[in-house]
Amino acid sequence: MSAFNLAQESADAENEQTPAATATPEVDSATAELNEANAVETEVAQEDDTAEQIETEQDQLGEIEDEVAQESNGLSPVAARLLSQSLKRIVGKQQATKIHAMENYQSGRSGQMEARRIALEGIKETLKQFWEAIKAQLKKFYNKVKTYFVKAFSAARKMKDRAEALQKKANGTVGTIEDKQFSFGQTKAIAVDGKYNDAGVLTTGLNDVRKVVTGLLTVQKADKYESTVDTAAASVESMVGKLKKDLSADVSADTTGLITKLKEVQGVKVIKIMTNPETKLVEMYVPKGSDDAVEFSTGLPGGKSVVEVIANVNSKDNSIEAVTKVVKNTRLILGNDRYTPRDVTEGEVKTLNTSQVDKVCDDVIEIAETAYTYEKAWEKRDKFQAKLEREIDTVIKSINSDDDVDSRAQRIIRNFATAFTTSVRRRTSFESQFIGYALNTGSAFLNYAERSLGQHKSK
Repeated sequence: MSAFNLAQESADAENEQTPAATATPEVDSATAELNEANAVETEVAQEDDTAEQIETEQDQLGEIEDEVAQESNGLSPVAARLLSQSLKRIVGKQQATKIHAMENYQSGRSGQMEARRIALEGIKETLKQFWEAIKAQLKKFYNKVKTYFVKAFSAARKMKDRAEALQKKANGTVGTIEDKQFSFGQTKAIAVDGKYNDAGVLTTGLNDVRKVVTGLLTVQKADKYESTVDTAAASVESMVGKLKKDLSADVSADTTGLITKLKEVQGVKVIKIMTNPETKLVEMYVPKGSDDAVEFSTGLPGGKSVVEVIANVNSKDNSIEAVTKVVKNTRLILGNDRYTPRDVTEGEVKTLNTSQVDKVCDDVIEIAETAYTYEKAWEKRDKFQAKLEREIDTVIKSINSDDDVDSRAQRIIRNFATAFTTSVRRRTSFESQFIGYALNTGSAFLNYAERSLGQHKSK
């Protein structure tokens, strides 16, 4: 069943509460909190994937609408069958039958023209329904995100407490290192570029995680992001008013500088950029034939990289299509630093000295503090998201009820409006995912640091 159909069926259903993970007495408080957050983050990712699928199905249906509209001689029997198959794949059998039932198909020129008319009307009405499906899925997504952040912020506070206690212990540790290396079960989580036997490389990797967290997730950055997107959203009403009358209308006054502003709030340049990434890795995010660009941060612990997809448009192109592309396509993703992730197994790691343990604790403390102080930014984001959705809802309902606007114009304007909700959802998804990654990486490094202190022989 298509994601669109599933979303429609659950649009009025009550959102389920996420059960809390059960912590055993043996699990320390910080780890227990983090495990609970991780369980919810998995559900956030699932709801995010479903939202992406619904939006993809909407785009696919819009493309089919264009193809059917171009059939000036009507739908031939072959074209009608292909249409029916495509509709079943995108919106499900039941909805496809509502749009175009093959059993009602009549041959001949008049029958073919009638089939085209019925199909276009059905597709147009179904496209109107997609916004309701998108809204329903966004509600599920943000409810999960809210639950996740409550747990993640709590886990961050517990992690800071743990790091401060370990740092105090390290500062009071004297003596020599008895065992210069030891077996560690979390080598995969701390490994950088697949290597885990160089303590300097590992601690530098954790420091890079800290730089990304503080560089992309601070309240200041969030304020700038909200201001940029809020300004962009405020121009929607003006642009839609012009475009409803004339799809080719000049909207440059509403879009001047918008593309630049949107690009400014992205960026992975807080740390080094990967040189010569694998071709297959690039094509995971920017397929062949796309004119979009992609940049990868250098490898982070656990074989991860921050990926930035940058929509490529003519700087002088202020059309609604260009702005839609930039808003929707420019995004940040937590991905892998290799096309095929390395197989890192448990192995021997070098024992950290007390200075290195102290530095690990410093980085983890800053990661944790940035995570839970981000709660203020999230509260603003939550309010902003709700406001944006209301504004977009008004635009969509206006477009859907205006029969004087042709279907293509409706779809283009609808895509432009919904692109903003897509952009905010993707940003929120990245932030929740990266916070989770940073906290889990910090936890693994604290385990590494704690085990290292155990290798020191007292005088």
